[in-house]
Amino acid sequence: MTKTLEHVPGFDVSIFQDTQLFRSSIDSVLLTHWVQIKPRQHLVDLCSGSGIIGLCLAQKFQTTTHLFEIQEALAQLAQESINYNHLQPKVQLINANINKALDYLTHDSVDVITCNPPYFSPTSHQKLGKSISQNIARHELFFNQELLAKTASSLLKDNGSLYLVYRPDRLLELSYVLQKFHLPIKELLFVHPHSEDLANLVLIKCRKTMRINGLKAWPDLIIYNNDGTYTKQLREFVHV
Repeated sequence: MTKTLEHVPGFDVSIFQDTQLFRSSIDSVLLTHWVQIKPRQHLVDLCSGSGIIGLCLAQKFQTTTHLFEIQEALAQLAQESINYNHLQPKVQLINANINKALDYLTHDSVDVITCNPPYFSPTSHQKLGKSISQNIARHELFFNQELLAKTASSLLKDNGSLYLVYRPDRLLELSYVLQKFHLPIKELLFVHPHSEDLANLVLIKCRKTMRINGLKAWPDLIIYNNDGTYTKQLREFVHV
């Protein structure tokens, strides 16, 4: 185990990560800055990994937060980060499969859910790697779109929000599944590595509602300048 302590850009939070486990990256940072939440609302972070999303939002907005992470080693790292950042009064970690969420929380009790889910389906051309931790985090081995939508719809209050970061090539598939569970997509922001590149990430906001109309698409977010430095747009987005 090679553990590191890393500051999260734009937040007064540092998290522990391990080079031998799945490591949170820029997609989680972008999702964290995409979320809008009011103080004292109830937040749940699914597939929480090292806890970066839930810890940052709990610290910034002083929200009651539950983290769900299936991997014991990642859950232990997240608990260390909770303790290090003195967030024990706000953040509770649940080391369990998300299909057990309703064993811990009640229906229609959550204001906001965040999730950086596995991107690759079992039929994807992406091959499994040597790291079991990365395979679980990146591939739908214990988690899929239907479980995400069903769990989020069960936990969220009416008009509650679900925030996701995902791959554009599965967006239509995801949208269909979410809509089945009354979670239509309401806002999109496509993310491009460079201005001439196709988008490789998309930030998504859904709302628990029966109304499917009213989609807002924000101006695209570009990560890198041609010289490899971060764009002004990206630095403003993450407040650094």
